[in-house]
Amino acid sequence: MPDRRCKRIFAMLSEYLNAELPVKNCRELERHLKGCRPCIAYLDSLKRTVEACRRYQVRKAPPPARKVREALLLAIEQRKGG
Repeated sequence: MPDRRCKRIFAMLSEYLNAELPVKNCRELERHLKGCRPCIAYLDSLKRTVEACRRYQVRKAPPPARKVREALLLAIEQRKGG
């Protein structure tokens, strides 16, 4: 079960992965990770999430079909009472 130190470590992991964490904090984090399974698991999960996000490429959605667009505009007009 994670303790208070784990919560502090969790808060630092993103900066750690981005190499934005001060050296002193890196040492503290790495010492903690040597013996804490929940934090190791969380770090592994965070790494996989970051890697998946980097691989994911946002594609622009195609515009709606003419019939769909007309139906949406009609529904908007009806809501306005017009």
